[in-house]
Amino acid sequence: MKLQVEQSDRADGICVAVAGEVDAHTAPEMKAALLEAVARRRNVAVDLAAVTFMDSQGLAALLRARQEAESRGGNLRLERVPARVLKLLRITGLESVFTIDPLVRSD
Repeated sequence: MKLQVEQSDRADGICVAVAGEVDAHTAPEMKAALLEAVARRRNVAVDLAAVTFMDSQGLAALLRARQEAESRGGNLRLERVPARVLKLLRITGLESVFTIDPLVRSD
C-alpha cells in the first residue's frame, strides 16, 4: 500500500494522519510532512490508525519530528496507535519517549 499523509488543522495544533506502510522508501515522505506540520504549528498530533507497517526508518522519522517540535517549544504526540506499531515502540523502548494519547489508542 502506498503511503498517504493528510494534514488537518485543529484548535490545539495540527493533525497529521498517516496511512499505509512506513518503511525506508516512504519514511522520508512522512518525515517531510511532519517537519512541515511542526514548522506551521508547534503542537502536532500524529494519527497512526491506518498504518499497516512501520520499520526503524519510520521510528526515526517520528523521533526527528518530535525533536524538532520540542526545539520549537511544542510537542508531538501519537494518536490511535495500532497494536503492531505500539509493539514496535515497546520493543525499542520508545513507548516512554513519545506522548501516546491514551484516550485514542487503537490497541
